Amino acid sequence: MTTTTCPVPTAFQPGGVDDEHPAITRDDARLVLQHLGYTLPGIPDKTCTFRGRLVALIAEADTADRTALTRSYPVLVAAVRLARCSPTGIDTLHTIATSTR
Repeated sequence: MTTTTCPVPTAFQPGGVDDEHPAITRDDARLVLQHLGYTLPGIPDKTCTFRGRLVALIAEADTADRTALTRSYPVLVAAVRLARCSPTGIDTLHTIATSTR
């Protein structure tokens, strides 16, 4: 299995400031965290839903397929990329996932 690296995002803004850094929703952050094996107390597991399976596909996709998925699901791809490429990605997703807004 070949692994690919991706550049660490610079100046990521959870609120979404441009096309490269779209706003990651609570639900999308939760899906990515659940895919990675994190449990969130009081949050039902949704890894078997369509979007949950989509997160798994995004995480497994090669660069070309991930680029294609970005056209339709930019926020989910951004959330997966954040989790995989940023040293603070998991913490950021956890903050988004547990926010009350």
